[in-house]
Amino acid sequence: MSKIKVTFVETNCKKNGPIKQTLNIIRNMDKEVFEPSLVTVWPEDADNSMIDEYKKLGIPVLSANMSKKKSVLFGKKEVGQLLEQLQPDIVQGVGMPPYRMTLGYKRAIHFVTLRNYCYEDYPDYYGKIPGTVMAFLDLNLIKKHMAAGEPFVTCSESLTKMYRSRQNMEIPYIRNGVDVSQYTKRNCDEIDDVRRKLDLPLGKVIYVYSGGFIDRKNQREAITAFLAMKKNADAVLLLLGDGTNFEALKDEFSKNTNILFRGKVSNVNEYLHASDVYLATSKSEGLPNGVLEAMACGLPVLLSDIPQHMEVLEADPQCGHSYKLGNAKQLSALMDQMMDENLFEMGERSYTAVMENFTAEGMSKRYQNLYLKLMNKGGR
Repeated sequence: MSKIKVTFVETNCKKNGPIKQTLNIIRNMDKEVFEPSLVTVWPEDADNSMIDEYKKLGIPVLSANMSKKKSVLFGKKEVGQLLEQLQPDIVQGVGMPPYRMTLGYKRAIHFVTLRNYCYEDYPDYYGKIPGTVMAFLDLNLIKKHMAAGEPFVTCSESLTKMYRSRQNMEIPYIRNGVDVSQYTKRNCDEIDDVRRKLDLPLGKVIYVYSGGFIDRKNQREAITAFLAMKKNADAVLLLLGDGTNFEALKDEFSKNTNILFRGKVSNVNEYLHASDVYLATSKSEGLPNGVLEAMACGLPVLLSDIPQHMEVLEADPQCGHSYKLGNAKQLSALMDQMMDENLFEMGERSYTAVMENFTAEGMSKRYQNLYLKLMNKGGR
């Protein structure tokens, strides 16, 4: 039997959640059954690219190498030509812009994973009015292709419920998974050594938050709650990542010596190993990679009560706490409370919850089963 060819199409391999998840799918594929390949549209950012991780897998990697502006006008044609070279059975767009560009190639099943609720996510990235218009256009495109029998999935049960209740769309889900070979369980006996290496304070409880500094990630609420803690002299708020809000927040709050802005780092795993609690105050998510990665490292979590966070906590409510989004006073009280709790035991439960429910290997197997099902049904 010939192998099933699956081509993934990305704008480029920028280091972010969807690109990591796509890499996880490919890395765990049964190469006796599937023949994966990658197409990218834009040039790579040398300082922010995972392209080498893809190339290490030994799969074909083709690039249109177009500017963003040119890709809007000619992306469908250029991507179509690259797909003609690869002749895939299934072509999976990683995000809606790449998905649109795949539609010019007619000899494959077209597929995309929805990793956000577009009316919540797009305005934050593109601006309120352009983002709302783009969300409207993308939803109409999805509905059109769903009606024609094209497959779609979301990355969490929460998103599936959101699309059902708000758009009357029935979309199945495959939950995100974490690569537990990359994000490994910490050794609590080595925490002080890791902190010395990273120049982090000893003897304090470190709350860590890793993600893009954008309004949706809501770092200001985390900072406000931390400053209101009764015990914040014995705690540290460690913020990793960059983005449009990074410099403004750093300028405003970095004078507080217990708030550390480390920016974008390549060794997130080490920082997680040096920390005590993972904090996430997001207003919206798909299924949060940062939370899953922290849990894989054995960290307890403290999360806003958005549906996507609650979906993670449902795996084991004893692995952390949630607070009502927008209630910085409640968040502050929980941060004080966790200072006196058995964080090691909670972290052990986090690790078990990930290993039983959210591994990259399990996620990839579910995608592979879906690909087989699509091929058996002719994509319909």
